[in-house]
Amino acid sequence: MSDADVIDAEVAADDTISFSRIGYERRRPTWDDADMQDVAGRTVVVSGGTAGVGLGASTSLAALGAHVVMLGRSADRGEAAVKEVVAATGNQRVEWVRLDLSSLESVRATAAELLERLPRIHVLINNAGGMWDEWETSVDGIEMSWATNIVGPYLLTELLLDRLAESAPARIVEMTSGGAYSQRLTLGELRGEADAFDPKATYSRTKRAQIVLTELRAAELADRGIVVHVTHPGWTDSPGLRESGAMQGFIRRFESDFRTPEQGADTAVWLSSAREPGATSGLFWHDRRPRETHRVDATRETEQDRRELVELLRRLTGLA
Repeated sequence: MSDADVIDAEVAADDTISFSRIGYERRRPTWDDADMQDVAGRTVVVSGGTAGVGLGASTSLAALGAHVVMLGRSADRGEAAVKEVVAATGNQRVEWVRLDLSSLESVRATAAELLERLPRIHVLINNAGGMWDEWETSVDGIEMSWATNIVGPYLLTELLLDRLAESAPARIVEMTSGGAYSQRLTLGELRGEADAFDPKATYSRTKRAQIVLTELRAAELADRGIVVHVTHPGWTDSPGLRESGAMQGFIRRFESDFRTPEQGADTAVWLSSAREPGATSGLFWHDRRPRETHRVDATRETEQDRRELVELLRRLTGLA
């Protein structure tokens, strides 16, 4: 076993270390960034790219020379983020495009604009997401955590698949959460059942769904030159985390150990740019290593669960 393996195993033994800034800092010296420059000149689209982990990813990718297209709701924040990334990296190939993932109309409009503006899309990072403290539905009548974390990104990805295939080798990276370990794939909220809602559990179910969709897409896209991975950023400081009422206790307990947005974004950037993850597909990563997708049998979904997830998504997005 290499020194890197020993360090990783020691850190991984305790989530309070592994997911924190401490885990990142202990693992970081064992990593090799030599091949990440390969992303230079390639086009990377980052949803939620104007704040938090998404901004961290956008900045790091721009520093590597990528053409970065950040997606977000606010024009003011988008324009400010472009200026911030350009100033930090010197890379002028940084853009912002409006996207509200909770609106399917907005998703379709954004996809159409991206297809018109970008002759190639080499990487799509589905980073944007959120946790709602109360039951709330989108303009399309979908519970907001599912609308923003799953339904909108699913439609966006489906609409961009052909362009990604035309740009092959291409990659799709999903940003999930370690909270997925706590939940099984259940779809009550996605069916509109308000009594199934619980802020943390609902959020974690959407994150479980991201892992399932990554595994399904990896099989579907194997012959199209697109690899698909999912990663979780650890405990990373972000505006979304700070604004969540349900997470205030967690913040008070672990705030001193939060990762910076750039640290939280590191594995997504590595998955987007390095050669090693380009040789596999459908894996769940944390700190540049593939991890188990389940820790207990109680979180395992059935094949029927998987089929129902896709059927619901295709019906809700009008792709059925």
